[in-house]
Amino acid sequence: MGRYSLLTLASFSVFACAVERPPPDPAGNGHAGLACAACHQGGIADRELASVPPETCQGSDCHALDIPGEVVLSSVRFTHQGHGSTETLAVGCAGCHHHGSGEEPITAGPETCGLCHVEELAGARGEDCRLCHTAPDHQGMTSQGLPVPHQGLPWIEGGCLRCHYAVARPVHEVSVARCAQCHEDATAATQAGIGEDLHPTHTSVGCGSCHEADNHRIEAMSSAVELECITCHHVEHDVEVGAVAMDSDACNECHRGVHVDEQRLLLGILPETPSAAPSDHFMDGLTCRSCHWEGDATTDHRTRGSSEACVACHRPEYAIVFRWWTQGIEERTRLVERYVAGAESAVAGRAEADQAVKSFARARQLLTVIRTAGGQHNLPLTHRIFEDALAASADAYRLSGRGVPTPPQLGRAPRQGLCAYCHYRLREPGLTEGMDDAFHREVMGRR
Repeated sequence: MGRYSLLTLASFSVFACAVERPPPDPAGNGHAGLACAACHQGGIADRELASVPPETCQGSDCHALDIPGEVVLSSVRFTHQGHGSTETLAVGCAGCHHHGSGEEPITAGPETCGLCHVEELAGARGEDCRLCHTAPDHQGMTSQGLPVPHQGLPWIEGGCLRCHYAVARPVHEVSVARCAQCHEDATAATQAGIGEDLHPTHTSVGCGSCHEADNHRIEAMSSAVELECITCHHVEHDVEVGAVAMDSDACNECHRGVHVDEQRLLLGILPETPSAAPSDHFMDGLTCRSCHWEGDATTDHRTRGSSEACVACHRPEYAIVFRWWTQGIEERTRLVERYVAGAESAVAGRAEADQAVKSFARARQLLTVIRTAGGQHNLPLTHRIFEDALAASADAYRLSGRGVPTPPQLGRAPRQGLCAYCHYRLREPGLTEGMDDAFHREVMGRR
């Protein structure tokens, strides 16, 4: 981090205390009994704004023995003691920590990092996030209540920005009005500083004394993860939703988790499955509205997904491919459903804690995801779910002491570049139905 980055140091205000301070409070506020001049130095301390040299924080009677060598801030672990001290312009305590009159002393938050690391935050690559968030292990929740365990997500190495964007708002400019807080003649001070790096003369002044705050945050998430009801549902319960400014939280109070299975398929996060297999369409940047268009009056203004959306981006032949997908999913759903229903009969009368019952419940849960969400949202994962549901049902048969029936054949798994990716129907999968050779040459050329 060079001098340029330091021009965008994290923004924090370091305001001096009032001249008369109250005695120490019972809660143990260590700064309550200190005079302002014990920390704030310089000729403007009488204005409640002055520099705070690191020495005033690290004196023998203050924080010298309290400074941890390493700290965790949000999901970032970093070296704390001497942080930034080896740079061209060393960052003192006031660069990150601040307090205002009447506030709890010595506070810092994730926004502290924003301006110093602006080049990484403003990068277009998702892997830049890993420079600080080396091992994200938190578990976020989608708008529908789907837990997203970040630890071990396969796309997190290079795809953080697929879900999260607008994480930084770099601010390089400083308003002249900020100069007037300290300088009586702000115009003269500004003219004298034109073309000069002002940081050397302000190293002990809190960054927020000049720079604005809030430069690192997550402003939004992909609409495929963060769903807003009003974007799809315009009229509900005979009420014009937009007219009453109804937000999604109000809808979710009653309709909690309505689209959780759709989110589950798109993100590729299955229950009790440690690995994830996100949809190719999701990773390519598609959102819900990419495929779901607004209906007409007969559909009550709900959005519908259809082959028309495929044709909007692909060649017309892909409308046929979409039909093959839906037909193939329906065929396999019926086959797997019959096999799972047989397993239910095999475990009938057993306790819920019985392992055979648990295996059947797992099969039923997986199949419900497909029925609720629609397998076309992630065809490769849908095929794997069918296979896992059959395997769980076979375990239920075996654990119940019954013979294990032969499971139905599901055909080849759909993989991009292979015939089965388009020709997913079980019946007559080889028919091209009017697709010409040029189309197949184009598809084969992408392999």
